Amino acid sequence: MKEINKQLAQQIVDFGKKMFRAGLVAGTGGNISIRVPGENAFLISPSGMPYEEITADDIVMLDMEGNQIGGKRRPSVEKNMHRMILKARPEFNAVIHTHSIYASAYASLRKPLPVFLDIMSCVFGGPVECAEYARIGSDELAINAEKAMRGTNVAFLANHGCIGAGENLEQAYANVELLELCCKIYLAACSAGIPIPISEDDIRLTREEFAAKYGQRD
Repeated sequence: MKEINKQLAQQIVDFGKKMFRAGLVAGTGGNISIRVPGENAFLISPSGMPYEEITADDIVMLDMEGNQIGGKRRPSVEKNMHRMILKARPEFNAVIHTHSIYASAYASLRKPLPVFLDIMSCVFGGPVECAEYARIGSDELAINAEKAMRGTNVAFLANHGCIGAGENLEQAYANVELLELCCKIYLAACSAGIPIPISEDDIRLTREEFAAKYGQRD
């Protein structure tokens, strides 16, 4: 077994606690992964362990073929979902899967979330798709999740929850956190009517302007 990078492992531990304390998961639900720089491998949270009890020594390392190459624990049952996304999307280095309340509620509808807020144009770049239903931990779920995330950085998992990815864990976490907020706002708006989607042209222009103007430049 290979030695695990404790600094990367600690990031998973820290974000697991953050995710749990924010109510994005309950019990031992959800999972987190991060790519190992310079290696064809990734780290992932262990299966069925309370987040408040996980330490860096509990984190597991897998190669991109799904073989366990580091760590003493059993990896998350959703290891293949993380593996397939990281393998297909080299621009992503981290993946987070949550069971947050509003995103899970929307996932039970098995339909895309339209772009009805400007921030969705900027961050998600388009509607949030829902992966076709498949059982927890199945290869089919991994395939469906990777397909639903093509062209964006988040997706719903039908009757299950959501998943998000990013350049790092901070970005992946921010994406699933934003998706939860968008679902909460959408469902709240539905109590007064049907939210009106933003046009495709405005989505495109907003993305272009956001990329050019938002944030600081050296």
